[in-house]
Parts: sequence; C-alpha cells; structure tokens
Amino acid sequence: MKFIEVDNIFDLYPEAIAHPINCIGLSHDLLSKKIKKVWPNYYREYARTCLRKQFIPYKAYYHSIDALFGTKSIVTLTIRNNWQERLKQDSMKEVINSLMQQCKKQNILTIAIPEIEGVPKHWLEQELKNTFQDYPITIYFFKNN
Repeated sequence: MKFIEVDNIFDLYPEAIAHPINCIGLSHDLLSKKIKKVWPNYYREYARTCLRKQFIPYKAYYHSIDALFGTKSIVTLTIRNNWQERLKQDSMKEVINSLMQQCKKQNILTIAIPEIEGVPKHWLEQELKNTFQDYPITIYFFKNN
C-alpha cells in the first residue's frame, strides 16, 4: 500500500475517485462541483439516487463512468446521513470497510481520496492501512479546495 499526496487529482488518472457525500444530495463543496462538470451523467444519477432516498449511510457505492481512458469509476462514500450530522469514528470505519470491499470486488488498484473535513488525515491514513493491509492499492490524497 502506498500513499501519495497530489495537488490536483484532475491532473492524474487514478482508476477511481472517492466522492464523499451526505445521503440527501446537498453538496456544495468544490469536488462535487468539479465532478458535476466533468462527469454530468454520474452527477445526475447521484442526485436521483438521493431524491429517491436509495443511499444507505456509511456505505461505498461503485459507479462506472464508462471513460475510454483515464479515471474509470467513482466510488461514492456516504459519510453522513445529512449535511448537519457530525462525523463519528465508528461511522467512518464502516465507510472505510465498505470502500475496501468495493475496491476488492471491482479490482481497483489506484484510488484518489480527498481530505475530508473533520477527519484528521493521520487517523484516516492509519485506518486505511489497517483495513487495506493485505491489498496492493495506491491511494492518492488531495485537498478538496
């Protein structure tokens, strides 16, 4: 397992990008705005799924973006039930376990994860190391600003 810090994830082409969200679809962070611009079909599906209340909190959902080259998928991480909820350690551990299951199931070997507000980076790295200890994955960290 490798961790690499990058400035702009859109200069790289990891196999997948993690998109941390809440389950009600109100997301005005910079990453969501960029994703909406770059992959509008994914964003529409994400919004529809939120409106239909089909997301389960603290899970990871795989979405293929059918690109000919570059990033092939987005893994949606439901880190909160709604935007007002405070992040909890146990909830984040559930999300990380679900992310690992999706990566193994889809054979994802490189994924980009933004820094998540309210989650210390060193804690996130340690949890990812513990969870992915036997899986050969490269994780790119980038700032969500």
